[in-house]
Order: sequence, then C-alpha cells, then structure tokens
Amino acid sequence: MTTDIGSSSGSSSGSLPLRRAVMCVAEARVTVQINFLLRYLTGAWLSSAAGGGEPVRAAWGAISWTLAVFAVYLYNGVTDMNEDRLNGSRRPIARGELPPSFATGVAAASALVSVAAAVPLGPAWTVMAMLFLALGYLYSGPPFQLKRRTSATVVIGLTASVLTYCAGAYAYAGELHADPTLIVFVLAASLWTGLVGSTTKDLPDLEGDAAAGRVTYAAVHGERALRRAAVAVSLALPAVVTVAVVLLDVALLLPTAAMWVGGVVIALLCRRPIPAGPRRGRPYAVFMVTQYVLHACVIVPALSRDWLLL
Repeated sequence: MTTDIGSSSGSSSGSLPLRRAVMCVAEARVTVQINFLLRYLTGAWLSSAAGGGEPVRAAWGAISWTLAVFAVYLYNGVTDMNEDRLNGSRRPIARGELPPSFATGVAAASALVSVAAAVPLGPAWTVMAMLFLALGYLYSGPPFQLKRRTSATVVIGLTASVLTYCAGAYAYAGELHADPTLIVFVLAASLWTGLVGSTTKDLPDLEGDAAAGRVTYAAVHGERALRRAAVAVSLALPAVVTVAVVLLDVALLLPTAAMWVGGVVIALLCRRPIPAGPRRGRPYAVFMVTQYVLHACVIVPALSRDWLLL
C-alpha cells in the first residue's frame, strides 16, 4: 500500500501541497502540454506571415490556453485512474500518491483562471477557450466519457488540435486569415493527431482499456486490426498531404517529409504482432516525436530567416 507523501513529519506536511502541485504537472503529461503549446505558437507564427500582429496579446493567450490544456489533461488523469492502474501506469494518481480530489480541485481552479485570462482577448477567443474546456469534459467526464469510443476520440482530438492552432492565429492577428499554408498545415497536423495519434495511443493500453469497459476499436477488433489501421493511416495521410502541397504549391515540403518519415517508421513498427509491454508504446512515441518535428519544420526556418534579417 502506498503511503501518503509527507504524512510522517511537520516538515514534510508543510511541503505537501507544493509536492502535490508538482505531481499535478506530471499527471497532466508534460510532453502533451509542450505539443499543445507548439500548436498554439505555430498557429500564431503562420498567422504572422500574413501581416502585422500583437506578440504580447499572443503571449497572454498562450498562458490562458496552457492553463486550459493543463486543466483538461489533469482531469483526464483523474478519470483514467482505473484504466491507468490496469495498464500499469506510473503516473502519480495511478501510483496512489496524488489524491484524485486534490487533482480535481487543481484542474477546476486552472480552468476558471484560464477563462478569466481569456476575457481580455475578446468574446471570440473566450468562446474558443471555453469550447476547448467543454471538449475536454465531454471526452473525460460523466456521463459522456467519449474517450470510451475510438470514433469520438478521433473527432475530439482533431477538433481540439484545430482549435489550438486557430487560438494562436487569432490571438496574434486579431482575426483568422484564409492563408493556404496555414489551412493545409493545420488540417494535416490535426489529422495526424486525430487519426495516427488515436490508433497508436490505444496499442499499449489495449488490455487495460478492454478490462475497464472501453468500447474502442482495439478492444472490439483486437491488436491485429489496430496495427493494420495504424499502418493504413500513417501511410495514407502523408500521401494525401503530399498531393495537397503539390497542387496548392504551399511551402510545406519539410513538414511533409517529416510526416512521411514518421509514417513509414510507424508502419514498420506495426507490420508484425507486438508483444504486450513497453514495445507497444514505440509507435505512439514515434507519433509524438513526429509532432515535435512537424512544428520545428515550420518554426525553425522562419526563426532563422528573422535572425538573418537582424
């Protein structure tokens, strides 16, 4: 049985809230938080190419949006406690070190602060932030818990991703520009999240999700069918994006190449049965790394050009 951290001494008890707050950050998955921040910043960056904007406003928006993402994923950790334990997760709530009630309180407070911080950015931006929080609750919270079905996971993942890019673009420019490069990249990266992310994410958690009663594609059709779906989407999506980039003549060759590399690696990893254990997490790890690279392929060249112009 896990002992509650800090319950043995006055010194430890004094630091308990701080230590639990740190565990809340871990529970909300830092890698996911970074990915959402990259989406937000990429939206702002691509929007800046269309004209002038307000960097300070975009920075304030980044704080509000990050608090919303933190609230959504921390609450998701609370509602995933049973599945995480069945899947052998080492996150704080599953380990029994972070009380779900404390995490829920922190998530609620973070959501409220996020909305309060969104108000100065205007009604449209505030609605985007509130919609993102609503999607998070629909995904994790009762009675909806749409996370139980793969189709709903795809839709929510795709929508949340598009919203994040739009929030970054709107915060910087004060409006949304119908720029072809922005539109193609946002749709491509969001489909990568919704399709490839949803399939590879379920691989390592297949047995635990089934035992917890989730009706995911993996739980219904099994590991083999899920691997085939992962191979199909990880190769088909880069092909479709390549056609769009060529036909529309947008400057997205580097991100497209990165998506091809990530897709091929995932397809190779999923071509054969993967035994239960850490190896099943490799396709999802490649998916996550590919997301980082996709955004770096947009931001780094632009930053390099700006530095050369100084």
